[in-house]
Amino acid sequence: VSFWLPPFFLNLFLSFSHKRAVPGTCTPCRAMMKDTKFVLFLFASILAKASGFGIIGPSELHSIHDISSSVAQHVAQHSTTIASATATTPAATNLLDLYKQVLAEHPLPTKMITGGTLAVVGDAIAQSQAKDEEYSKRRAFSFMAFDMCYRALQHVSFPVIVQQCQGQYIGGAIASIPLLASFFNNLGLDNPTYYYGAMEQTLASQLGIVPFMYYPVFYVLTAFVQGLSSEEAVIRAKETFIPLMKRNLLFWIPVQFIQFGYIEESLQIPFLAVCGLVWTFIISLFAGNAKKSYSDAEDDAALDNTNKITMEDIEEIENVIIRSASYKKVEEDIEEKELVVR
Repeated sequence: VSFWLPPFFLNLFLSFSHKRAVPGTCTPCRAMMKDTKFVLFLFASILAKASGFGIIGPSELHSIHDISSSVAQHVAQHSTTIASATATTPAATNLLDLYKQVLAEHPLPTKMITGGTLAVVGDAIAQSQAKDEEYSKRRAFSFMAFDMCYRALQHVSFPVIVQQCQGQYIGGAIASIPLLASFFNNLGLDNPTYYYGAMEQTLASQLGIVPFMYYPVFYVLTAFVQGLSSEEAVIRAKETFIPLMKRNLLFWIPVQFIQFGYIEESLQIPFLAVCGLVWTFIISLFAGNAKKSYSDAEDDAALDNTNKITMEDIEEIENVIIRSASYKKVEEDIEEKELVVR
């Protein structure tokens, strides 16, 4: 991360402010710059509209440009260090310090840009797995927009979760069961309540925010951007929610426990954004192409319908049998009459 990610962000910010690349930026970073700049440019319009609904204030909108200017000023002062950012460890450390400074000055926009950029990268990796499909900028934009909105939600909700979940619930439950209390006391933890709190905060996020806020917004926003109808969005959600929720809990419970227990508060959301690079790859593979998912669902439904026997089919079969029996009876009557005549 210290080798690749800081030069990538630096190149991203500078390309917006000065339309030039930073010496020493690695080739994969430059290769993805066009698509990344495209989707971030599109999201600028969403930020403008969001301010009209009171989601993001004017000061936050202006601070995004301030981030670019702040980074550019530091780069001008330390151009030699930046030129060797991918070659030396001290330079990477300076870039991390620079990122922390920008994060402290403009926390919300920095977290949103970090999450959105990494979401585009994760989706690009997922899309590259489909060799027969072209890169979809609309799909990348849907993941970027969703991730940036979710980082804003985390920015607001995490302080509340941390304040309300201090380990009192899990600690009380464990204390009420002597066997469990004895087990945890024998672990030799210096402050077990602290770890109880980290687990409570993790569970509050994964069992509260994720199923009731994260996924509903994900399905609505990505379906809207990718042009699905309400019926198609519901079918897609029904097909993918349970598998994704299982993978979500397996992946994010350990990650968020580390986040709440061991990562300093100012870096928690950037830490989640980096981990989200892997998660975006997973979720993009399983629920990324909304149109394709719905098309596959229609094909499966059509195939199922061809194999199903309905009541109408049964009635039709009965009518055919009755008609056949009637014809046979008529033929027998005719043959009997002919015999009588003879």
